[in-house]
Amino acid sequence: MKYDLNNKSNRFAQRTLLDLSNALFSMLAKKPFEEITVNELCKISNYPRATFYNYFEDIFDLLNYCWYCLSKEIMLEDYADMQPEERLYVLFGRLYDFMDLQKETLNAIVRLNTIDGKMFNSFQQYFRNQIYTVMEKCPCTSRYPISYKLVAEHYSNTILLLIEWSFLKNKCSPKEKAISYLKYLLGGI
Repeated sequence: MKYDLNNKSNRFAQRTLLDLSNALFSMLAKKPFEEITVNELCKISNYPRATFYNYFEDIFDLLNYCWYCLSKEIMLEDYADMQPEERLYVLFGRLYDFMDLQKETLNAIVRLNTIDGKMFNSFQQYFRNQIYTVMEKCPCTSRYPISYKLVAEHYSNTILLLIEWSFLKNKCSPKEKAISYLKYLLGGI
């Protein structure tokens, strides 16, 4: 991303980023990600292309920014002080709650974007990387007789599998039941 998120942003930058990300999600409910163009996003959000390119390299960069915003909304960085088992269940619970609140929008997006398409692949890759980061910083990783990367991949795949099952494949289970599935699939950490 061209725009440095570590710097304190001004209101104009915050509004621009919000407008562009909202425009992308609005378009995702109307057409597949692969068919959305920068021109369309700029027209919907009322910004010139130059403004878009001041912030983002391309539309994939904007999509990653949307995932970044989602991770901030579910407070992904809050996990450092939690026990390993608690981290996973809190992460899953927050992601579940977010998806549940956005169910109507998600249904529209899922109708137009396939689970094996670029948008969902981007989502999976972003959150897999976030879970790796959480696991890498976890002091418990030294107790595993195998690489924490393998453990992190197992955990992230299981969490993403349950999110996909619950929301993207419309086999939604109540949160408590989904967490019980997670506990069963992980076999107790």
